[in-house]
Amino acid sequence: MMARLLRRRSRRVLVDVDTQYDLLRQCNGDHSQLLRQIRRLMAWARTEGIPVISTALARPGSSTNNVSPLGSPTQCIEGTPGQQKIGYTMLPRQIWFGPENRLDLPRRLLSDYQQIIFEKRSEDPFLQPRADRLLTEAKMEDFIVFGMGIDKAVRATVLGLLNRRKRVLVVTDAVDGAELRSGYMALRQMEAKGARLIQTASLTGPSRLVGKATLKSPPLKMIHHKRH
Repeated sequence: MMARLLRRRSRRVLVDVDTQYDLLRQCNGDHSQLLRQIRRLMAWARTEGIPVISTALARPGSSTNNVSPLGSPTQCIEGTPGQQKIGYTMLPRQIWFGPENRLDLPRRLLSDYQQIIFEKRSEDPFLQPRADRLLTEAKMEDFIVFGMGIDKAVRATVLGLLNRRKRVLVVTDAVDGAELRSGYMALRQMEAKGARLIQTASLTGPSRLVGKATLKSPPLKMIHHKRH
């Protein structure tokens, strides 16, 4: 049954890690280049029919005062505008899974949807049972990883895939903090474990995007996706 669930013509899958408004806002300095590369990758996936597995932090807490149950400020609180994924990381044919501790997945998942989005309580996607199941059992040649949290969520995703004997490519100009010492050390660790480091242009070719990529404010009215 899993062979039917995971069968897909494409031999590649994009793994989009936590590209959410709250996490983009906390980037140091000018993040327009990071946003440009993320937008290029998603446009490439849409044009080429590359499936996308996305993750999104969904921390429990108050949607009105942005505090965790312990009373400390945090990001990506479930139900807040900042928890939403930025607009151009969303593909039309998508399915959402909430952070519940469940293993069930629909049949023909990667055949019926171009984007599968998993909400999770922590940076490590392999602590989300459904995400763990799909990432572990997907029979893809390349897992192409980009997104937010190079020394936390991105590293946990990459190392988890490598531990499952997947071939992993990390898009170094489409992860946040790669120019910082902590980001450099995280990249070196991932490379030492077997990940291949690449840049966006090696996948997408020359960019046709014009203008400066900016981070607009999230919609004030939450978009309620049907969770499964």
